[in-house]
Amino acid sequence: MNRQQFIVMAVFTALETYFFNESIMSGHYFMAIFWAFLVLRNLQVSYVMGRIVDEIDKHLGHK
Repeated sequence: MNRQQFIVMAVFTALETYFFNESIMSGHYFMAIFWAFLVLRNLQVSYVMGRIVDEIDKHLGHK
């Protein structure tokens, strides 16, 4: 993941989190579920990318 992809993912995750919180506070629980799904999807992608980077680091070794 390059820097531009990271920034875009971070911005979208922040926006989705904002809208999730706004939906919860206003009582729109169906929309909150929708936003929660999107936030969890982004967190899962971030977790997988972190694991991939860790494996690459292990494979390359410490220099």
